[in-house]
Amino acid sequence: MKMKQHKILIFGAGVIGSIYAGKLALSGQNVTILARNRRLNELREKGLLLKSFKQNDIIQAKVSIISELKKDDIYDYIFVILRKDHLKEVLPILSQNISKNFVFMVNTPSGYSDWVDALGEARVIPAFPGAGGKIEEGVIHYSLTSRLIQPTTLGEIKGIRTLRINELSSVLKNAGFPIEISNNMDVWQKSHVAMVCPLAYGIYYDGGNNYTFAKNKKAVKQMNLALKETFNFLKHSGLGITPPKLNMFRFLPLPILNIIIPAVFNTNWAETVISNHALAGRDEMEILTSDFIRLAESKGYDLIELKKLNRK
Repeated sequence: MKMKQHKILIFGAGVIGSIYAGKLALSGQNVTILARNRRLNELREKGLLLKSFKQNDIIQAKVSIISELKKDDIYDYIFVILRKDHLKEVLPILSQNISKNFVFMVNTPSGYSDWVDALGEARVIPAFPGAGGKIEEGVIHYSLTSRLIQPTTLGEIKGIRTLRINELSSVLKNAGFPIEISNNMDVWQKSHVAMVCPLAYGIYYDGGNNYTFAKNKKAVKQMNLALKETFNFLKHSGLGITPPKLNMFRFLPLPILNIIIPAVFNTNWAETVISNHALAGRDEMEILTSDFIRLAESKGYDLIELKKLNRK
């Protein structure tokens, strides 16, 4: 059965926003992408170009391009795909728009109060992308993460399964994204930050990229100590960990992690999904790490190993 066409806006034309815009458009959705500055000019000149790491062909996706969101520009779904450090200036713009569904694909360990205050709870859908890549000469080179690793994840704030969540899940699946629906996105995102901040700061600690990090035994050990610490905090504070598979960072002995992690980091996959984002988004990682440390302190926990990783 043919998928119903929806009017979708992707607010944010970076790597991740471009991947979702392109694949949704190629699946038959009516997609507009909002871009600014150099990326706006690039899209107007070349169009939205995608190249999967698994294929050689460059594909052009048909999308509309805008540079401004107006109050009465109504979409079925507005995907907000920005780094957290860019979100504060954008919330007042989003709050003026009268569309009903805003899908926030934004990293946060701090809950959704800012988004809800700006838009109202009924309009907010927390989500997180399952993709990575880079832009080279206007072409988005991308990879999707598998359902086993980290699929595109979404859910209502209150965890209930609604018609719009089912619909959105179907739209994304039809575009080729592996999907997971979470009944606790807040804990899911706290768990995600507990993982990505040590991963990113391991690369910063090394002073290089995923490949140099994989050879740096001191950096690997310190990162793994921080990973164990962040997940032990989530577990013992009562916040919880989801998905449960992330408990592996608590349970695997340090010597085993010190073998596994370098093997994972010494791959093109780690370059695409971990290293590229960490190196391009250091400002965001600094905010997320500070927010996570404050969250722990509010629960009476001092993340000593994460701070060591953070302060080198």
